[in-house]
Amino acid sequence: MTKRILILSFLKDYHALAIQALLQKQGDDADIVDAADFPSALPFSHQGPDFTNVRLNGRPLSDYHSIWWRRVHYPKASPDTRDPEEARFAVRESRDALWGALLASGLPIYNSPILEQAAGYKPYQLKVARACGLEIPDTLITNTAEEVLAFRGKHPRLIYKSFGPTDLMVMDTRPLRDEDLPDLWRLKYCPAIFQQYIPRGREYRVTLVEDDVFATEVHIQQPVAEYDWRNDLSYQLTPATLPEPIADKLRRLRRALGLHSGSIDLREAPDGTMYFLEINPSGQFLFLDIRAGTDVGSRFCRMLVQ
Repeated sequence: MTKRILILSFLKDYHALAIQALLQKQGDDADIVDAADFPSALPFSHQGPDFTNVRLNGRPLSDYHSIWWRRVHYPKASPDTRDPEEARFAVRESRDALWGALLASGLPIYNSPILEQAAGYKPYQLKVARACGLEIPDTLITNTAEEVLAFRGKHPRLIYKSFGPTDLMVMDTRPLRDEDLPDLWRLKYCPAIFQQYIPRGREYRVTLVEDDVFATEVHIQQPVAEYDWRNDLSYQLTPATLPEPIADKLRRLRRALGLHSGSIDLREAPDGTMYFLEINPSGQFLFLDIRAGTDVGSRFCRMLVQ
């Protein structure tokens, strides 16, 4: 029997399109729905005493086997809504109506939007990773220049990074250099994450799909990628096998965060110590299949239709 999956993402998301194609290839199907079309261009209704009778874009949610909470855009206020507060109110009401209906539908959601949001908070995921036995770099999160200077006295080599992405610029991990110090006053407008620099021995990109661990080693070609391998467009990936104690701690982390899947960055220091850097609950993973020959996509599809 064909199983239909609801994928919540933007329509040109190649990950969503690729998983849709894989599902169709195996005899199942998927619809990609962009929540940014709601409410103006996406019909919706939700009624009944048990709050499970939900229709979205003309289709009852009972037609779907599960939901993939991929890259979900917030609902957008209509351009006809001119007053800014009215627009904010409309977005909040639309979000609460749609998100609440999806949760009330009773369908499995990969990942739960509530747990995924919590897992995305960097301070929280670092604390949970540490509790699961993973090593993490010494970390300072602050909006105070004086704290950074004191932390630099403890760790002469520091990196800094943001809590999340922005459309303004590429937010890669960068070294804190002497010439950056005069600009630390800007922290009063926006906090940042500072961490001790971990010398690069080996680096890994790992995707978890439930308890299956897909590990790849990242090989950089350009010195500019020393602090963030994404800065090297010529990077290479090869399949890797993590020490089982590390793999098991990653599984424990996934369970502790309440996630079904996630993408993890690890760095192994020259002395062999493995450091957890971060987990992205909705991180990219198909490039592992393309560059390293893994089969994350098929395993992900099996999760969605199980």
